[in-house]
Amino acid sequence: MREQQDDLSMRLLRLMGALRARFARDLARYGLTFPQFMSLCSLERAEGQALRMGDLAAAAHQSAASMTGIVDRLLEQRLVERRPDPTDRRSVIVALAEEGAQVLSRVRADRRHTIEGLLRCLSADEQAQLHTILGKLLEELADVAQD
Repeated sequence: MREQQDDLSMRLLRLMGALRARFARDLARYGLTFPQFMSLCSLERAEGQALRMGDLAAAAHQSAASMTGIVDRLLEQRLVERRPDPTDRRSVIVALAEEGAQVLSRVRADRRHTIEGLLRCLSADEQAQLHTILGKLLEELADVAQD
């Protein structure tokens, strides 16, 4: 049993690494890094509301210092907009630009295509079982697996 768990652990790590590498490669086609992608997703979840830099950093799981560079690069690509905070002139707010929303849509379409290709080797029943199993594992990690 221990050997099987050790093997399962290694398989999960290899799968996560391969998926992360594939996603990083896919994001690179759009000139994005994973933190930039997460920042765009956080802005999208704000549903049209601009976020202060500190709030965006927290939502994207980044430090405030890192967020400045991330936003600067997203601004260069015209994926976000930065403007003065109307309630506090010392602060700036960041909003998702239309181009940013379009890029997110294209990234997600690519992601669906990738996952469909990966899951093609599993039957519909196996896919349903995998969905259930992954859900259970994520519930066990709910305290660390936010978003």
